[in-house]
Amino acid sequence: MKSRDSFKNTMRLIVAVGSLFMASHAAANTDIRMHTTNAGSSPYVFSVTLQSVLQKNLPIDVNMTAGMSSTRSTLDAAKGQVDFFIGAPSINQFMSSGAAMFANMEQAPELYKNVRQVMNFPLGPYHIMAAADSGITSLKEIKGKRVFIGPPGGAATLVAMSVIEGATGYQAGRDYKMAKLDWGSGSQAFQDGQVDLYIGPTELPSASIEQLVLLRKVRFLGIPDEAMDTEPMKAVMSLPGRTIMEIPSDIYGDNQVNSEPVKAVGTWVSLGTHKGVDEELVYQVTKAIFENLDTFHNAARFMETINKDNALRQMNGKLHPGALRYYREIGMDVPDSAVPPEAK
Repeated sequence: MKSRDSFKNTMRLIVAVGSLFMASHAAANTDIRMHTTNAGSSPYVFSVTLQSVLQKNLPIDVNMTAGMSSTRSTLDAAKGQVDFFIGAPSINQFMSSGAAMFANMEQAPELYKNVRQVMNFPLGPYHIMAAADSGITSLKEIKGKRVFIGPPGGAATLVAMSVIEGATGYQAGRDYKMAKLDWGSGSQAFQDGQVDLYIGPTELPSASIEQLVLLRKVRFLGIPDEAMDTEPMKAVMSLPGRTIMEIPSDIYGDNQVNSEPVKAVGTWVSLGTHKGVDEELVYQVTKAIFENLDTFHNAARFMETINKDNALRQMNGKLHPGALRYYREIGMDVPDSAVPPEAK
């Protein structure tokens, strides 16, 4: 029976490859489109590793577009304009309910019905940092300052705004100036001293943050304990994929001037797709990830959290039927809430 099932699965893959991958009769591989975040970020490192794993193990070529916000990528996937992307449980919540950055997009909840999930993993904490010589030692001291908190309209930006408001009562535009830049430009602006504060979610330790810290002394700012009881912070922590973490006082070396660890908001991200992507393809992509975990774990320390135990944690979207088939095949308990309507 096993050999018969194996034969059936092999034939499914052959059929999928034949129908999906023959953009031209001469091409051996097909192109799949993937969106990821800015170069050097932890989702980017994951995406590049995934690209390598897939191209080594499957007859596909991954065409990757970097520098994309996860909000934009989720919307593009919902429209069928990208095959795989880096998303987040919080964005799933916002888009499915037509809230936050999707509040003025009437069609967002309906479009979201096209989005499917492959897996989740912990990303790391929101790093809040100021130059050591800026005089900023707490979030209270950013009034009137120019800050970078992520691309306009992104989920990370909304979280950062809420963290600032919860800790200080300050609002963007009224109490501080928000630098409207993409992630790469925001990092460069901090490095060049054009912004006074930088807030961004990334792994711990982060290669991109390490690069910034190498060039100047920085101070990481924490969230005060009393801020956790404010309404903005309660709203942040109520979102799927939110945890509390600590950034150690010495994790970034001598140019980190903190003498104590700081409290930070932690976040999870996802690998997503859309329901129009072939089931066998998504099955094989999911399988390739979990059969090559050593490659991910050896590529970067933060990816040691990519594993079967975490894959369905913080899952608040519908799995793609291909991913669902893989998880069930290896005996994982999939919650009913993650089963897509087309698989019921």
